[in-house]
Amino acid sequence: MTAVTLYSKIIGGEKTKDLVILHGLLGSSDNWHTLARQYALEFRVHLLDARNHGRSPHSQDHSYETMASDLLKYLDDHSIEKACLLGHSMGGKTVMLFAENHPERVAKLIVADISPKEYAPQHEPIFQALKSTNPAIANSREEVLSVLESKLGKDKVLIPFLMKNLRREKSGRYSWRMNIEVLSNTLSGITKRIDLSINTIPTLFIYGALSGYVSAKDLVELEELYLQLENVCLENSGHWLHAEEPELFLESTSEFLNS
Repeated sequence: MTAVTLYSKIIGGEKTKDLVILHGLLGSSDNWHTLARQYALEFRVHLLDARNHGRSPHSQDHSYETMASDLLKYLDDHSIEKACLLGHSMGGKTVMLFAENHPERVAKLIVADISPKEYAPQHEPIFQALKSTNPAIANSREEVLSVLESKLGKDKVLIPFLMKNLRREKSGRYSWRMNIEVLSNTLSGITKRIDLSINTIPTLFIYGALSGYVSAKDLVELEELYLQLENVCLENSGHWLHAEEPELFLESTSEFLNS
């Protein structure tokens, strides 16, 4: 298992407390810029692109173990002894596993809309839609957008989220930043359960009431695992809660980080 050097954007470089943010599957650091600027009033904020996403290296190996290893390398490379970690979805499972393996490196933990359990595969339609776009022969972003909307509907959250991954090469052609083939082939490793033990890291679990990712049973398990757990439910949010109710998300997470 070889760790890779992750791309990062650092905001608030003069601050002394570190907050590291990890996005979800098919996301990137770009999804968090607006919130990061607010967090940077108090923290040095590190927005990371996971392997096979954004501007980070592509790799055939994609698992929570490798992503946790990448995070450890990032902290070591930047001489960060201890950081607050915020992870959404896939990033949430990554920070949970990292905290399990390296609790001494975590000051506070924020997990957004994901539990340690195994999830039924539900991303296949998205991957099929992405594979069908063939951006290399598209003449415009609008062409790619049109294909996605024809496959997935005009979802006001999902479609812009995916389109943030479309880049224009120097040649003028378009391509996806994420490694669609590897992510599609390793999806079972992303939806699998991660095994955790009891810990005492101050932890905030924030979830959307409308997402379907978190059940009452999940909350009970989390309370048994995290002895210093706070729960916050955003009543009008689905899975992309930080995009759907950004002000409430910021308020809840900032209050926890600064307490």
